Amino acid sequence: MLRAELLKITTTRASKAAVTVGVVGLILTQALLVTVFPALASGAIGPGREVLGEDFPVFNLMTATAQLDAVSPLGYSSGIGSIGFAVLAVLMLGVLAGTTDYRFGGIVTTALAQPRRSRILAAKVGAMALIGLVVGLMYAAASLVSLVIALLMTGTGLAASFPELLGVLGRGTLVVALLAVLGLAVGMLTRNQVGGVLAMLGILFFEIIAQSLAQLVTGSVPVWAQIMPLALSQQAVSSIAAAGFTPWLAIAAFAALVALIVAVAAVALRTRDI
Repeated sequence: MLRAELLKITTTRASKAAVTVGVVGLILTQALLVTVFPALASGAIGPGREVLGEDFPVFNLMTATAQLDAVSPLGYSSGIGSIGFAVLAVLMLGVLAGTTDYRFGGIVTTALAQPRRSRILAAKVGAMALIGLVVGLMYAAASLVSLVIALLMTGTGLAASFPELLGVLGRGTLVVALLAVLGLAVGMLTRNQVGGVLAMLGILFFEIIAQSLAQLVTGSVPVWAQIMPLALSQQAVSSIAAAGFTPWLAIAAFAALVALIVAVAAVALRTRDI
């Protein structure tokens, strides 16, 4: 069943489009924020900072923290709860994988071949996790190449250690796989592609709005706002612990959250008519 689910995902045009959009979007984002802007700010390319003016944003890749943030497979970001091409695309990949069977009726033949619906869900989750790991490795490679090019163009040395770089890249790859499974669970709960996409977007924008309102009212981001999907995914790849969350603790919390949603999807799959 795992092989059949892998074929469903890898041979669907919508899935290929989601992966392509995510990879291309990440490459363009990293090329602009990690490579081009720092080179412009340093004067390595373009007229120089004096001509560009003081309003031009400063991009400093000389510190280890900045380099680790720049190599994130989720895309360069300065804060929690942000949505980039990479994150959005892998979530949509999961949603599409979770709703395609319902849209085209493949879930019926799948259930006839394997009456135990728990095995159906396990195969779907396993296949989505494997695809997510592959996509995560592609994201990690794109981010690493962008950082290397930026360092070469600006003449900046590598301040971050190799274990630190591997840690960010490895955790980022795991987070991408978890995001893909999260999208799959949401898709299986909604069963409708349009509804799944809208539900996923609603969850994402609700998190951003809730965090913004909480920060506006309290002056800081409370702990409850930092245990939402986007926040946990960013904390997992961050080199700085936030609100008591170490990166690995953030991954564990994110994995528990995804497991909870998958469990809800499992109950829905067993109790609802196909």
